[in-house]
Amino acid sequence: MNILLKILGVILLIAGFVLAYKPDLMSSQPMPSDPYQMIEKRVMWGLVIGLGILFIFHHQLSPWQLSVSALLSALTLGIVLARLLGLVMDGIFTKQLLWLAIEIAFLLIFGFWYWKQK
Repeated sequence: MNILLKILGVILLIAGFVLAYKPDLMSSQPMPSDPYQMIEKRVMWGLVIGLGILFIFHHQLSPWQLSVSALLSALTLGIVLARLLGLVMDGIFTKQLLWLAIEIAFLLIFGFWYWKQK
């Protein structure tokens, strides 16, 4: 079962990065011309990246506090990675850097919670 979860995690991780790189693959709507909105569109696929990270590294459901902290940490890490990809590809904006700082703060909180649970 662990091997299947890791394979699924790798597939989700790759799919998340591909879709964060080119978010119009799954959408029939035209891409926004505003770079800020483009980064926000990429960040949505960070959840897929986070699920991939979760399936690769975390394979247990109990205790539930550990699983919840792992889920929140992985999803936040995926969002941070997608936002960083967007900043590299679309440019750096002050408001995006503020969002990145907030997400990194939450990542540290969730990561500390995960570490304390383990």
